[in-house]
Amino acid sequence: MSKTFPAKPILKGKAQGPALFTDRSVNFTAAFTKPENLLWFKKAEVRDRHHPWFKENVKGKVLVIPAAIGSTHTGLVLLDLVRMKNGPAAIIVGAADPLLVSGVVLSEVWYDESIPIVECPIEPIAEAVKNGEVITVDGDAGVVSAG
Repeated sequence: MSKTFPAKPILKGKAQGPALFTDRSVNFTAAFTKPENLLWFKKAEVRDRHHPWFKENVKGKVLVIPAAIGSTHTGLVLLDLVRMKNGPAAIIVGAADPLLVSGVVLSEVWYDESIPIVECPIEPIAEAVKNGEVITVDGDAGVVSAG
């Protein structure tokens, strides 16, 4: 049975991948700017020891997060992940902010590489979709679906 959730399109595009949920905000700077991330095979691995995703690889996954936190460097971290094709397939965020979105926008403008970002409450998705279940994000229509 298909589950569909309305979302506010932030960045266009369509993508799908396994869902990766967290109820904690993500500090992309703390997660991806550690020495380990300099190794090509660890670039997309969360290295923030204080986050539940510690050692989780986000490449190709649909991130479902309440918000991003951290410094202005967040955008540059996402720019690098997306342009190098090491980033998530898409991001579903409860509250989008310019720091989260800016890096993906710059990656699209400078390198023609982008991912969809939509804004919607994450609780209903987390209740209906299991971690790892394939989820589709349509940033054009503003729809998240699974199943």
